[in-house]
Amino acid sequence: MVNHELSKERLRQRGLLQPATAVRMIEENETAQQDRRQRPWALLSLERWQQAFLDSPALTATATSSGGGGGPRMRVWVDLDNSPHVLFFTPIIRRLEREGVEVVITVRSFSQTEELASAHGLKFETIGEHKTPGHFVTRAAATVHRAFQLATYVRGLHPDVAMSHGSRALVLAAWMLGIPSMTLYDYEFISSRVFNQMSTRILLPSVINPETLRRQGLEIRKFTPYPGLKEEVYIYDFQPDSSVLDTLGLDSSNLIITVRPPGEWAHYHNERSELLFRTLVERLRLTENAQVVVLPRTQEQKKNLIHKYGMGSKPFRIAEQAVDGLSLMWHSDAVFSGGGTMVREAALLGVDVYSIFAGKLGSADQALASAARLKLIREPEEIQHLSFNKRTRTHMHPKGNGETREFIYQQILDFTRVCSKAESSCSRA
Repeated sequence: MVNHELSKERLRQRGLLQPATAVRMIEENETAQQDRRQRPWALLSLERWQQAFLDSPALTATATSSGGGGGPRMRVWVDLDNSPHVLFFTPIIRRLEREGVEVVITVRSFSQTEELASAHGLKFETIGEHKTPGHFVTRAAATVHRAFQLATYVRGLHPDVAMSHGSRALVLAAWMLGIPSMTLYDYEFISSRVFNQMSTRILLPSVINPETLRRQGLEIRKFTPYPGLKEEVYIYDFQPDSSVLDTLGLDSSNLIITVRPPGEWAHYHNERSELLFRTLVERLRLTENAQVVVLPRTQEQKKNLIHKYGMGSKPFRIAEQAVDGLSLMWHSDAVFSGGGTMVREAALLGVDVYSIFAGKLGSADQALASAARLKLIREPEEIQHLSFNKRTRTHMHPKGNGETREFIYQQILDFTRVCSKAESSCSRA
């Protein structure tokens, strides 16, 4: 059965996996001394999903039969896949709603995404949870499983368009339901094949070279560059809240250092980042009068920080729940992160920020480093020589303006308007 359903010809037609790699996994399972059934089973699950959804025109017709969202009111589906997406999409969702657009929100149970969505007053449905399988195929199967869950939930709601910031499960679900999708992402070296092949429109920061995207298989006709960085969507009018200090029991007269550990499960994670992180932990442990606030990404990572790195006691304070990260960084004297959103947020807030991400540097972070707003740490010795001082806080002047938010909002609204028309030529990809 496996050899028939996962033949080279069928895998080649699907175009999602390299046939030779898949066949090798199947053969290894048949000849291996130990049980390696998980990988072929994941491959078979992926194929069965494609048979059930991509090969079923009746299902696509069911999802899109309303013709423009079932009436004159436009309907947008937004999937919040990770914690930063809550801050990014909230002002956009609010404005869409003021324009009379109905917004359907799904959330993945991961990190503090649900907590933050609730704190921002969003009405959402939690669909699926985070999984950290170690192999590409099993990661793909986990994504496919959540896509199936999303499709099952959303198909009766008849959204006109779907959008996310890097949610592969949404892109897959929208593709199989025939819903046009818009995808944003801001790190050009992620595994982007699903986005490139199945998204209708893709938005990325203008600092990313289109030629890099073209080499990765992106059809440039789908690509729209936006000005600035995604963090400017919500930072330019941010106002700090000092109550975060009381919430965390922090003394503003002593050093406050905020740390976000690297995400070890990310496919672009680099083992050198872990070395840098361990060096940082030992350096901070010796920092006099320091209050080190640690923001773990998951409960599993929190346990790991305590047992593997010994961060369960002073000077470390591991956050027990979601906190106002922007306000915390504003009141911090230094911020360290394994790359990603937090380093860019801190840089835009004007805080001393250090990236210990050792993977391939993305254009967004490179732009901030070139402007001397982000410090890149590449060697453990650099951490040993760091010194920390209380910084003087002045009136709030975030680095940014409303241009990024306005541009992205208009792109989303125009995309929705075009695709919601019954006679629209808007296609799913």
